[in-house]
Amino acid sequence: MFGNDGTQFLQRMSGTPECRDRSDRSSPLRPEQFPVRARGRDIVTQDGVIIAVSSDAAISEEIVRRLNKTDWNDQEDQWAL
Repeated sequence: MFGNDGTQFLQRMSGTPECRDRSDRSSPLRPEQFPVRARGRDIVTQDGVIIAVSSDAAISEEIVRRLNKTDWNDQEDQWAL
């Protein structure tokens, strides 16, 4: 939404540290990374790589729920073909 500069700006303003262990910072999520899970404010892949940090744990849980639901729907669509 804000791009890289906007994200960095929001992190500086909110005091949120930048995630140094994100290996695929600019890559889209891949099917093998699902389902993702919430770990406090962090959203992590099955391998434990942090892909995002939300403002609080409740938002993180909601994002994870929506991402996993979208992934499941995409899989169902492929099966229907």
